[in-house]
Formats: sequence, structure tokens, C-alpha cells
Amino acid sequence: MSSLLNRSAVKKFIIAKLASLRPGMEKELTSVSKEALDKLEARLRVWIESDIMHHPSRGKRYNQ
Repeated sequence: MSSLLNRSAVKKFIIAKLASLRPGMEKELTSVSKEALDKLEARLRVWIESDIMHHPSRGKRYNQ
């Protein structure tokens, strides 16, 4: 199954957030591991599946 994440964009987002939310750590942590991205993708898949299961059984469009 293909990835749901744009891994490059997620890495950039994490590094940028790290710099703004945890000043000083951006010099220590400069990359994101494959395992971290895999875990985020798995959490996203579970979240989407849960949303689908709680969606009403009527209508033609999936919406929130």
C-alpha cells in the first residue's frame, strides 16, 4: 500500500516545530527517523479507519 504521507513535508514540519516549540533542541535533533515516520503513518491510518467506522451509513459523500 502506498504512503499517505508526504514524508519530506512531514520531516520539514517536525524540524520546524521542534525549533519553535523546543528552542535549543533543533541543534541536537536534525533528522527524523524512518521508524518515527512509519509510526505517524500508522496512527494516521488508524485515525482514518476509526472515522470511517463512525460515519453515518447514509448519504453519498464522506464528510466530517
